[in-house]
Amino acid sequence: MSCCEGAQERWKEHNPGYWTGVLHERVWTLTQKDGHLWYTVYPCPETTDSEFEKEVRRRPLKRKLPHTVSDTKQEKDTIKQENEEVSGDFASPSADCKKDSEILQNYFQLQVRLDELYNQWGKSDKHFLKIAKEFPGIRVLRQDPVECLFSFICTSNNHISRITGMIERLCTALGKRLCQLDLVEYYSFPTLQTLAGR
Repeated sequence: MSCCEGAQERWKEHNPGYWTGVLHERVWTLTQKDGHLWYTVYPCPETTDSEFEKEVRRRPLKRKLPHTVSDTKQEKDTIKQENEEVSGDFASPSADCKKDSEILQNYFQLQVRLDELYNQWGKSDKHFLKIAKEFPGIRVLRQDPVECLFSFICTSNNHISRITGMIERLCTALGKRLCQLDLVEYYSFPTLQTLAGR
């Protein structure tokens, strides 16, 4: 799994093959192993939930999506929760598991057939034809439109590390603090209302 340029400023590879970032105002870690996408969702202590939800959110949720991001064939119902893969001694409500799966399916656009896209891109770009074999899992991510727009604005005459710093400072200054992992704090991307107000 690799991170695309448009969303790279919000996903970091802290350990080889493990990417941590913010998606739908929650902190996730993703990795791909044995043809499956594994994900962990971390607790967000600032939320105002019921006592059960607070208990569930205290521990990270580790789940497996039985779908490979590099697979180029469309599959129906490819994302499923496997209860035995949930870490800790609790089971998360199945509605939450389904919601998480839908979020990732939508974000990675897993319903899109990669083989058709690769054919289109190969016809349009001869360079892509040469490198397609090295990158079998390229996907166009469905990033939040507001975050995508502001990230794109920051790209003007800048390089990736500067863009990353700009987005991080914007989120730290105006976003909602979600959690801290090790020494890294994670923030949501600020809403349009917050950006307009400041």
